[in-house]
Amino acid sequence: MSEMEPREAGIDSLLRRSMAAPVPRLPSDFDQRLMREVGRGSQPLDRYRRILLAGYGLTSVLASALVMRGHGLNWGAIAVMILGPLALVVGARWAWSRRTVMNFR
Repeated sequence: MSEMEPREAGIDSLLRRSMAAPVPRLPSDFDQRLMREVGRGSQPLDRYRRILLAGYGLTSVLASALVMRGHGLNWGAIAVMILGPLALVVGARWAWSRRTVMNFR
């Protein structure tokens, strides 16, 4: 083994101690405990997330519309560029839910 600088020797020692330590493991009932915690009390948090997401969406739509208008686009083109992708999302969700319902029949 070649001579190491003091800093390299310290790092080497630290790595050797880390490799010798036992591997950390999750408790065997971790999945059940996690699902129990996730399922508990999610109503107020879910409502808060929806309000936050709606506010974010409205803010981004307004900011995008103002930026596009500032670049000289007319309101018709702006409406198409904002409402077009929104219609695609709604259509995809509708198709997905319809497909899911059809699979249960």
